[in-house]
Amino acid sequence: MSKFTEHDIQRSSSLYRTHSTAASFASTSPASNGKTKGVDIYEADEQGVSPTDSRYSRLNCPLLLFAITAAISSINYGWVIGSINIPALVIEECADGPVTWTNGFPSCIPMSSTLWGLVVGLTPLGAWAGSMFSGIAADKFGRKHMLMYNNAFFVSGAIIASTSTSVAQLSVGRFVSGIGCGVAANVVSTYCSEVSTIRSRGFLGGFQQLMILVGVFLSQVVSIGLSKAPLWRVLFSISAAIAIVQTLLLFFIPESPKYLASTNQIDKAEAVLVRLRKDMDIAFELGDLLTVLEYSRQTDYVPQPTMWQVLAGKTEIDLRHLVFSVLFLMLSQQWAGGKGVMFYSTEILSDSFHLSDEKIKHIPTIAQLLTLGIGAVGLFSVILGMCILDKVGRRTVLM
Repeated sequence: MSKFTEHDIQRSSSLYRTHSTAASFASTSPASNGKTKGVDIYEADEQGVSPTDSRYSRLNCPLLLFAITAAISSINYGWVIGSINIPALVIEECADGPVTWTNGFPSCIPMSSTLWGLVVGLTPLGAWAGSMFSGIAADKFGRKHMLMYNNAFFVSGAIIASTSTSVAQLSVGRFVSGIGCGVAANVVSTYCSEVSTIRSRGFLGGFQQLMILVGVFLSQVVSIGLSKAPLWRVLFSISAAIAIVQTLLLFFIPESPKYLASTNQIDKAEAVLVRLRKDMDIAFELGDLLTVLEYSRQTDYVPQPTMWQVLAGKTEIDLRHLVFSVLFLMLSQQWAGGKGVMFYSTEILSDSFHLSDEKIKHIPTIAQLLTLGIGAVGLFSVILGMCILDKVGRRTVLM
């Protein structure tokens, strides 16, 4: 992390002193009777918060548009994991008819259920690989540019998968797309959290999950019409189109102010905050940002506890209850089987309803419609959670 200059620290302190003095004068002036007349920006509301303090500003249109643009990567993530579900039987079991070749491409790629499970499982494996390096890369290149570079994985994976002629090629395509999913999961959430305010953090915190489920749902809707051979190839290729569109849109959104400040680009960070917090006073927020980053820089020289010390409770503050709570929540999410439903629900439901190959050809089948309904329920649940999260609290929603 870059070291701040003395000028930056002095400017941060000056911002605090100037605004604190003005706020104190406005609240104690006899002529104002406890209310601000000449300096309205420091008049606090009933919670003691200045209505123009950017730290407590609500979600505005520019902030929402920037978050949506970044979260297109999450839509692509959802598209990748959802697009494999409905056409599964057409691809692996050639349910639409025997293998035929058109312009050098087979209508299906027959394989055993074990091999199909491997092909599908390579996507989350790729996501794991992507998540391992995405944090370091985002700190080096920036959140915005990392999203741009990451779209190369989505485009490459889509091209490889949509032109696949063998199990091996389809597997590679799914793995490469999975890397893009892993990077997107990390960088999108980081960007949204760093551009959000206290009052919009709950909504934008769930924004990534919402966009993932939007991608899953859209892929399932489109899959109803593209689940025949060889149209499933078009379904896979749409991921590349989404990535290209997002890359163009990313040129119009700002970099994260936290990243800019951490790389000593203070003037740019200030300009971005002005753009994000339209008509709001950013002085306190910028001061907080510089103070936190300077403290973080200073503590970089303090030896950090090892994972074993944290798990054994051998730290200055016992963090075990926090660590195990987070681990339990994350494991519970996986044990609930949500990802399995996204990948295999059509196959499971087709077997449950004993659908023959002849019935599967008549799209949409009952299994496909139920898969679509599951996606809609998931989408509704996330929207509901986002709407009530900041009102009732995180723990209440979990309970």
